[in-house]
Amino acid sequence: MKPVKLIISAFGPYAGTQVIDFTELGERSFFLIHGPTGSGKTTILDAVCFALYGDTSGAERKGEQMRSGHADLTEPTEITFDFAIGADTFRILRYPEQERPKKRGEGTTSMPANATMWKRTGVTEDAEEGAVLASGWSKVTEVVEKLLGFKSSQFRQVVMLPQGDFRRLLTADSKERQAIMEILFRTEFYRRIEESLKESAKRLQAEIEQLTNQKAWVLQNAGAATRDELEQQYRSNLEQQAEVQKNIEKCRAALKEAQDRLEAGRQVLEKLKEKEGAEKAVKELEQNAEEIEAKRSELTRANRAAGLADAENLLKTRQQEADTAATHLGNKKFVKNEAESASETAAKELAAEVEKGPEREAAGREVARLEALTEKVTALAGARQAVSDAEKKVKEAETGQRSAQGSLDAVRKSIEEKSAAYTEAKTTADQAAALEAACRAAEQVSIKRQSLEKFRGDLAAARKSYNLAENKFRQAETRYAAAREELAVLQEQWNRGQAAILAGGLTRGEPCPVCGSLDHPNPAAPGASLPSEADLKARQKYVVDLEAALNKARVEFSDIKTVKSTARSRTEDLEKELGENADIDLAVLQAKVGKARGLWSEARQSVETVSALEDGIKKLKEREEAAGQQLETSKKEYQKAYTGLETARAVLRERESSVPENLRDAAALSKAQLEARHKRDMLTANYELAKKTADGAKQALAMAEAAEKEAFTNWQTAVRLAEDEIRSFQKRLESAGFGCLKEYQEARKTPEEIQVMERYIKNFDENIHAARDRLARAAGAAEGLVEPDMDKLAQEEAEIKEEHDQLLIKEGLLQSQVKEGNRSLKKLQELEGQLKGLEDRYLVFGRLSEVANGRNKYGLTFQRFVLGALLDDVTIAATGRLKLMSRGRYHLQRTTELARRNAAGGLDLEVFDTYTGAARNVATLSGGETFLASLSLALGLADVVQSYSGGIHLDTIFVDEGFGTLDPESLDFAMRALIDLQKGGRLVGIISHVPELKERIDARLEVQPTDRGSVAGFRIV
Repeated sequence: MKPVKLIISAFGPYAGTQVIDFTELGERSFFLIHGPTGSGKTTILDAVCFALYGDTSGAERKGEQMRSGHADLTEPTEITFDFAIGADTFRILRYPEQERPKKRGEGTTSMPANATMWKRTGVTEDAEEGAVLASGWSKVTEVVEKLLGFKSSQFRQVVMLPQGDFRRLLTADSKERQAIMEILFRTEFYRRIEESLKESAKRLQAEIEQLTNQKAWVLQNAGAATRDELEQQYRSNLEQQAEVQKNIEKCRAALKEAQDRLEAGRQVLEKLKEKEGAEKAVKELEQNAEEIEAKRSELTRANRAAGLADAENLLKTRQQEADTAATHLGNKKFVKNEAESASETAAKELAAEVEKGPEREAAGREVARLEALTEKVTALAGARQAVSDAEKKVKEAETGQRSAQGSLDAVRKSIEEKSAAYTEAKTTADQAAALEAACRAAEQVSIKRQSLEKFRGDLAAARKSYNLAENKFRQAETRYAAAREELAVLQEQWNRGQAAILAGGLTRGEPCPVCGSLDHPNPAAPGASLPSEADLKARQKYVVDLEAALNKARVEFSDIKTVKSTARSRTEDLEKELGENADIDLAVLQAKVGKARGLWSEARQSVETVSALEDGIKKLKEREEAAGQQLETSKKEYQKAYTGLETARAVLRERESSVPENLRDAAALSKAQLEARHKRDMLTANYELAKKTADGAKQALAMAEAAEKEAFTNWQTAVRLAEDEIRSFQKRLESAGFGCLKEYQEARKTPEEIQVMERYIKNFDENIHAARDRLARAAGAAEGLVEPDMDKLAQEEAEIKEEHDQLLIKEGLLQSQVKEGNRSLKKLQELEGQLKGLEDRYLVFGRLSEVANGRNKYGLTFQRFVLGALLDDVTIAATGRLKLMSRGRYHLQRTTELARRNAAGGLDLEVFDTYTGAARNVATLSGGETFLASLSLALGLADVVQSYSGGIHLDTIFVDEGFGTLDPESLDFAMRALIDLQKGGRLVGIISHVPELKERIDARLEVQPTDRGSVAGFRIV
């Protein structure tokens, strides 16, 4: 990835829009980012990292926290970043969540975070965006991670090395370094091989375990502990099955004989029982013979009575006819009596109506008089309506006149009010510019006062941390100096002790192993105490550990000193800018800002209000003129309406004089006419009804008298026929043998009852005949037979059958056991064959999986083994630079020793010190040495990654600080290493305060702070 253009807007110390065009470097690929402390050098790297990943280079601040305190509220915070990967170019626009002014009304609204990414390969115009690759905060980050091959944390360890994080790649453990290198060298293929082998071994092991469990289950289900025991059970069951089958055949023959004897006994017993049953049935039927004879006699009498049924029915009919005729005669007599009474009443009512003749004539004359008034009342109603319409017009005209007067008064009042408001708003609007300036100034003072409060807190915390770090550093320095002196004394004692040991082994006349002399005039004598080699090495290690602790304390002290200096410088700058406002309470300043904003807002509203009031007053004056004209028109209309009302009232008085007062209303007249017509019609209708009723009553009386005579004649005829039928029925009873009517009624039966009696007698005759035949057959069959002992026969058959059933059950059980045993033996043979094949495969795959997944004495996985080889290449390349920068003292190398037994190994680093001839942990390096080693490792990593075609192209590297810890000679070596990178076409950018770098590097991105925010630009010397 190579940067092309970076556009920063309202981000960090950059208040406006800052464009950084990397194409201005031309062919140069090495530049310095230079500027005062706090000016915004690191912010440039923050902007690049924010555009790509949405966080800052140090990962300590969120995007929304990077809003510039100098920026105007209308200026959005956003980053636009153009960059190239190989031949392709891309653009990202990203902005954090922030507050912006509302488009309508006052106040602010929240604008959510968002991002968009375009591919611009082949696009020549800067204003043209290109094709959209992704839209959305997280989606853009995902595409960047896929294109670059890094997550944000890895990008900061390999490409962009921010303050405090520069040494992380050097001091990372195996696991963290593996995550970085796996992405750089794309070695996930080897990890997939590890996982595939592990999965295959796991699958084989699961299959073996499953088959072993199945084998154990087969034996357990068969009730055997081993295969041999199972085979023994199988052979024993076969022998028992053959013996049981022989016994079953013998028992089956004995059972057949017992069953035949039992069946013969059952047949004899059934014949004897049949004879006994036949005798019993005949005896029971013969006991019912007398009852049957009585039934035969009763049936004969019922048949004779059935022959008289027609005569009885005819008699009943004649008697019913006589009763009906008597009832009819009584009804006709009642109707005749009612008709006589109605005729007399109707004659009286008709006479009364005839006497009302004069009253009917008077009612007719009254109807004619009232109908003649209809036309006059209609004219009177019209006159009244005309008066009502005229009164309404007068009232409407009067209301219109009052409304016009009210409208005119209201318009004149509104003109007075708006004129007063216009004068007041004009005075306030004229102050808008001055109030805006005062508001802006108050806001800037408040923002700076907030920053001052923050930096004062940071300075207090930094001073406290500074004192602690200084004490820690001084204590570490004292302990290290004392330990060095003790080590020197111990080393001297050990050297002398070694000489004494050699002297103790000298022999007179033999050469010295050191100098070769045959004379030993003054051999070294042993001292009071002789330190061992283990004591010396322990002391050396103790000194090395103290040196590492001292270096660490020195770096921490230096870092805190820088933080303290930055906080003090920024605090002093802000106090100078604020002057007397620096000591005013922040709440007071914020209250002033709120008041200034309120006054300015009121002034802006007044500007709009003045224009609106001018238009309103103009329109109100136009309405005043129209309202005056409307008032004159309303007065004329009122006078015209009043004259029409007086004329209508005169016509009404003239028409009321010709109509009675109680009939002047049309409804009253109509009611009177209706009542007169009703009275006339009622009198006429009553007369006609009375006349018609009298005529009808006479006719009804005549018809009732005729009907009575006819009913009397019919009654006499019916009585005579009934008496004749009684005499005829009595003769028929005597002929049928019945002495009286009661005997006939007792013998009488319904046809259904007669049929039941006939079937009952017939069934008895048939049953007794069949029973006697059955008895004759049964007696012949049982002749000479003796009743057998059935209990004894049944017991013999049951005992033999029980024995037979038990043998069958035993034979079935043995057969099932034989089949199950055979099936279990076959299943075991099948499982053992499968197990043999799986175990042979597991011997191969299981061992491969163990080795590939780190179960070896080095704790190396297959992927880590490959990465270890790659890391060896990286350390070789890094050592080439580190030897140069450390004047040949240090070499970087990989160690396979495990820091802990359960820790991942194979990718840990150590430094070989040629001065001591021993290797030690990279954490023991001093601050400057750590910087040189970290820089060498980063550059060596870039070289090796670039040399592998399957790796990622590291075209750019940024280094933020660290050069201040180097002495002039080491700085010179570091500069040579960075300058050499230009040969490979890489872009190298460094941030530093070291003055020597500014003199050596001709391409500089200079950052200058101002009172309105920082500005930056390239300067090519």
